[in-house]
Amino acid sequence: MSAEGNRPAARARAFWAIILALAAAGAPAAPPQSRNGLLIAVHPDLNRIDDPADALGMFYDKLAEVAATKTGQTVILHIGDSHVDGGYLTGVVRAGLQAKFGDAGRGLVKPTIVGVVPRKRIPTLEIRQDVRAMRIGVGLKADDPAQGFNSLLVFHEKGNEYYDYDILDANNRVLAKVISARPAFLPGAQGVFASPVELPGMCRSVVLRTSKTIERPGQRFAQFFGISLENHRSGVMYHSYGVIGGTCDRFLASVFLSKFLERVQPDLVIVSLGTNDASTPFFKPPEFAAKLDALVTKIRASSPAAGILLATAPDSHYPRSRGRTGPPNPHMASVREVIVETANQRRCAVWDLFAVMGGEGSMKVWRDSALANTDTIHFTKDGYVQQGRLLLEALLKGYGAHAESRPR
Repeated sequence: MSAEGNRPAARARAFWAIILALAAAGAPAAPPQSRNGLLIAVHPDLNRIDDPADALGMFYDKLAEVAATKTGQTVILHIGDSHVDGGYLTGVVRAGLQAKFGDAGRGLVKPTIVGVVPRKRIPTLEIRQDVRAMRIGVGLKADDPAQGFNSLLVFHEKGNEYYDYDILDANNRVLAKVISARPAFLPGAQGVFASPVELPGMCRSVVLRTSKTIERPGQRFAQFFGISLENHRSGVMYHSYGVIGGTCDRFLASVFLSKFLERVQPDLVIVSLGTNDASTPFFKPPEFAAKLDALVTKIRASSPAAGILLATAPDSHYPRSRGRTGPPNPHMASVREVIVETANQRRCAVWDLFAVMGGEGSMKVWRDSALANTDTIHFTKDGYVQQGRLLLEALLKGYGAHAESRPR
């Protein structure tokens, strides 16, 4: 590349060096703006985990123990709306933590149904499909740095009317079976059951195929909630549970979330909600505060030892009108205030994404920098990757600060 072609990149690096130097010196971050299409709205001095109550202390200690002994696992669950559902944000955080502390497995993934006519797409983890036959494909993408898995945790409904599952490899060979017969001491019970499955070797993908047995001729349903890909190694397990259109109400009503929390007992739960809660003109901060408080209570009831990190929702605008960007959603600032106040009252930690990305109106800057979609609500892949890097940086800074504060 010519020296002329290198100039924009060099100018960008020089600009960021100045911004970071100012932040390190305690100077205020640059105001949100755009220069040559490059995003400079991020406030690096604000990118930290605020944790005055040391809510993440036990989580950081567990990370330190895993790093020192190379044994055990640190388990993270990140729940949220469509910002989490795509997996780009969480994928960056997962890859970064696992590169530093070890890869304990891909964790919870969303399945896809294949071989069903008409073809059906699963909108969320909580599904029910009444079908004659079903193939559920799960696995790692080609560019996923995860090391593979040799163990599964399958979440599904049980009962005499539910299909069993054959677990197949890429050549359709049966590796294991999941039995859906309900235990005799649970007649008529409804809910989510977790079935652990050991595989004969390391895999990068498997298919779960519904199957019948002659002992239960009434099998005709397949209710499948999700699957965790694990490998028994030490390190970090990062589960991601995103729901398109997700709100506090939806997670409060989720039976799967309660069962999952009880089963995996995470060391850290990250909550990224608020965008959809504030998307209605009838939004009322006290109601949102009550629901978020109830969600924190639900998490602690199922996983009392887990640290909780509340992420403020990003800025968003109203839908575009006549080709123009709509005005900023004024409720997002109130959502931020509620999340921060809830964290203070309930001894949770906070990652203030709303402030880090530039505050009210900053979504337009992200869009102009090709990091947000034209709907000015969602982000592009690069935008979510940017958020993932910021969250990873904030978590590692928090880990380092906690390590320095511990007595030696």
